[in-house]
Amino acid sequence: MALNFNADCCIGCGNCADVCPVGVWEIKDGKAVMARPDECIECGACVDGCPEQCISLD
Repeated sequence: MALNFNADCCIGCGNCADVCPVGVWEIKDGKAVMARPDECIECGACVDGCPEQCISLD
């Protein structure tokens, strides 16, 4: 699987950073950034936590 993130639809709410169990997401300049993509465990917590559906697992 691969994690896909559409930064254009991100509203910078921080939910992805709040729910990520390994802390790969950060909010920078009002948008989410996957700061440590190599540490992502592809659990889907950020997918479920994003109210704008900007993150998906394919």
